[in-house]
Order: sequence, then C-alpha cells, then structure tokens
Amino acid sequence: MGILVASDIHGAVAAAEALAGLAAERRPSLVLLLGDLLYHGPRNALPGTYDAPEAARILSSIAVPVASVRGNCDAEVDQLLLHWTFAENSYLDLGGVPFMALHGHQLPWLGGQLRLPPGLGVIHGHTHVPLAGTRDDGTRVWNPGSLGIPKGGFPASYGWIGDGLFRVLGLDGGTIMEDPLPVVPAAR
Repeated sequence: MGILVASDIHGAVAAAEALAGLAAERRPSLVLLLGDLLYHGPRNALPGTYDAPEAARILSSIAVPVASVRGNCDAEVDQLLLHWTFAENSYLDLGGVPFMALHGHQLPWLGGQLRLPPGLGVIHGHTHVPLAGTRDDGTRVWNPGSLGIPKGGFPASYGWIGDGLFRVLGLDGGTIMEDPLPVVPAAR
C-alpha cells in the first residue's frame, strides 16, 4: 500500500481519468490531492480536455479514501461538485517525520507568508514542476508536478509514497525523480 499524490488537474478530463485509473490500478491507501482540481485559473491556457463538471464526476468516482487541500484556483462552490471538502492543509506522519500537505502558494519561497517550524516536511503542488529533495534550510520538499497542465518541460506526472521513497512518476510509468523517506534517529 502507498499514497498516490496528485496536483493541478485544472478541470482536464484526461488528467482526471488518468488519476482515477491509477487509483483503481494501484489501490493506494490514500489519494492525496494538492489542489487546483477543477478551474484552469486565469494564468493558464485551457487544458485540451477542459470540462470541470465531467472532471468532478470522474474524481468523485475514485473508490479509495481521498484527502484534498484547497488550491489558489479552488473555490467553495467547487465542493458542490465533489464528494469531499477541501482542507487548507493536512498533516501526515511518514515514518515518524511530520509532513504538511498544502497547495503551495502559501510557502515563503513561492511568495507566501506561511511560517514553517523546523523539522516539518512539505508536500505541495502549485508550480506544476516536480521536485523531490531538501532545501538549503533543511526542509524536505516534495512536489508531484501536474497531471493537467505540466510545466518546465516535464510530462504529466504524479507522486507515489511507498517502499521507503517518494517518487515522481510520469503517466507512462517512468520514474522522473525520487527521494528517500526521512529516517528518524533511534532514541538513546
């Protein structure tokens, strides 16, 4: 079992179908959605298969547990089309290390004002560019990229947390990047 992580679908039916297919095939213990699910946003071109109501229907059909955080393009009204509600952020314990899941526009290195305590890992979307590593300040940061509107020359991608790794995978199944889960030092 693992956690399937996706972000920035932006109402793209093909991206929603890909995510639903991955959830059915991989049967994760959780699907973690990092926001910007239905609306394409004012700075993005329309995805080729844009249909927010149809994307919502497909996303709502996912048969495993879903946790979702609000993105900067998500509105309260979007929740009327989905069978879950958006949280502002969510916390996960990954091998004894706390991680905050959020969209990402709130992060200080992306122009936001959020203050993060030391030792907290971050899983976010927003940039549409995958990331798996550690910042200079020691913060572990993961981003699955985007299923709907990938940027930075990367293909449509998603994340998988399992087997001791965070992996960013392309829809073709190829690994784009990976990072080991943090190891908690043994108590003395």
